[in-house]
Amino acid sequence: MDEIYDSLVKNRTAQARALGFDNYIEMGYCRMNRNSYSREQVEALRAQIKSVYVPFAERMHEKRRERLGLDHLYYYDEGVYFSQGDPAPTGTPQEILAAGERMYGELSRETKEFFDMMQENELFDVLGRKNKKAGGYMEELPDYRVPFIFANFNGTSGDVDVITHECGHAFQYYMACQDPVTDHYRYLGMETAEIHSMSMEFFTEPWMEEFFGQRADDYRRMHLEDAIAFVPYGCMVDEFQHIVYEKPEMTPAQRREAWSRLEREYRPHMDPTGSQFMAQGGFWQKQLHIFECPFYYIDYVLAQLCAFQYKIMMDQDYKGAWESYLKLCRLSASDFYPNLLRSAGLQVPFEEGCIERLVRELEERLD
Repeated sequence: MDEIYDSLVKNRTAQARALGFDNYIEMGYCRMNRNSYSREQVEALRAQIKSVYVPFAERMHEKRRERLGLDHLYYYDEGVYFSQGDPAPTGTPQEILAAGERMYGELSRETKEFFDMMQENELFDVLGRKNKKAGGYMEELPDYRVPFIFANFNGTSGDVDVITHECGHAFQYYMACQDPVTDHYRYLGMETAEIHSMSMEFFTEPWMEEFFGQRADDYRRMHLEDAIAFVPYGCMVDEFQHIVYEKPEMTPAQRREAWSRLEREYRPHMDPTGSQFMAQGGFWQKQLHIFECPFYYIDYVLAQLCAFQYKIMMDQDYKGAWESYLKLCRLSASDFYPNLLRSAGLQVPFEEGCIERLVRELEERLD
């Protein structure tokens, strides 16, 4: 894996230099269609995450440790939220789909029309079967102006994530296709596209009893804590790639050392004791984006920070928050990223004070 990645880095660097770039970073930003924010703004955001957000996330992990009844957190405790086990859906895959239909039927007129259309046209392929390809995603069928959702239900909370996250992507595409000027959705940046999916996860939380029964509150807490924990990790993946492509001559061992240093900065609670692979800084190899889609990961962080804003808005005024979300979906890629957010009433994550406000609001909700 080290050798494969080393070859990828050197190949991409050669491509960039052949096109007149100093290294692959600027070319990578071009390939991600980033045309309204800079590398310097991303660096400033990561600095805010380190100074303001990481201490907050570490306080959350300490509360998680206490809830689990552990003396210390190790790497294998990551993603574990309750001593009795994390909540799982109570129904069969077919029942989860039926619950999703009821949920979207009640959420709004637009979501009811969307989900009914998906069901009537057999645009869900989410049930497991022998030899089925792994993974889960939303795909566009532009000739028909409809979305398609593919997944593999396996009886875990991930099944519900498909009904919320992937349906968020699909719903936005469905709404954008109602616009007679249909072409602009093709140019939707990923930092915007992921807002639709991550925010839908929060908008659907009032219906979690449909999926988790008496453990719906446990799921809501797990979902919020998991989202909070993601932000430092997402920034770490992004900074790691900047380090790698700025110094493409680094050896695989030096890249692992860089990852280990970033772990200490972004996730100090992560104790790798007991795993030589983790202790040697190899955990980044699990992240497919690092190999396949360079610099596609800070997009998730930017979107999660906007989804948190919707979480805060809906706690205060659910209807108003939903109207803002609908507006953002309809705007699609008709404007530049900062303008889209401001038009929908969201604060651009790069702006001074945004992270401090989010931390303050989220800490109140955790308490």
